[in-house]
Amino acid sequence: MTHAPQRRPQISLALMLLLMVIVAVMSAGMFYASRVGAVQDELSLLSGSSRTGSQEANRTAHLVFLLFTYTSPLLLAMAMSGVVAFLRYRQRPAARS
Repeated sequence: MTHAPQRRPQISLALMLLLMVIVAVMSAGMFYASRVGAVQDELSLLSGSSRTGSQEANRTAHLVFLLFTYTSPLLLAMAMSGVVAFLRYRQRPAARS
């Protein structure tokens, strides 16, 4: 009884691209979160910084963060759906008459 040689695990280019897009979206979310005053205050409390009291609330940064958080999964799903549809369209066999 012979054993087939074991294949090394591989990651496809599409999976790497998807993972990079997800990490980029999460990084952008953390960037926008870091600009919100309430989050900055909490982080300064956790780090033991001597900063006391909150600065005037930056409402625009807070709204951008909320909109980004709520809409990014939908936008990411739409973009990935468009990419998959485009790839399927390109791989479709040509119709012959």
